[in-house]
Amino acid sequence: MTARSVDLARAQRLIAPLLGEPAWRVEQGYGSYVTMEFGPPLPPDTGGFVHGRWHLWIQMAAWRLETADRVIAGSEDQGLQQALSRLEGRPLTAVTIQPPSLAAVFDFDGLRLVTFPIYRSDPEDGEFDHWLLWLGNGEVLVAASDLTVEPSSADGTASPSGDALAEDLP
Repeated sequence: MTARSVDLARAQRLIAPLLGEPAWRVEQGYGSYVTMEFGPPLPPDTGGFVHGRWHLWIQMAAWRLETADRVIAGSEDQGLQQALSRLEGRPLTAVTIQPPSLAAVFDFDGLRLVTFPIYRSDPEDGEFDHWLLWLGNGEVLVAASDLTVEPSSADGTASPSGDALAEDLP
């Protein structure tokens, strides 16, 4: 399977099974990258790392964590892991994708993680993935210059750890 573009309605249908799942292992990665797991844990990959059925990775995007009336933290603040820990155990209740930049709002029962792409992704000049969501079915929803669904491969290009995620989970 190759990458294929999806519209916002299709993206929402792909995301729907994830809604209601609590976030776990919410972590600040390199710089201000953010990763988190959802759903039942999968068997450890070859590096011993355990992912959830669904996995969100925010990269190449600024972000802020906020409530309806307060900004809690921004991607360049100090103490990001402490701020991100507020998402641990909170259910993901909505995802809003905003064209044309494909910025996204991940709502965790009133605590929102808002992304802002920091590069213009242009297929001719080089793509920058702003966020990626492993869908638990062997595919990844990728926000770059377009919304695409790509296969989760074992070569590290579309897998959070270099190992393919389970494709046949219940």
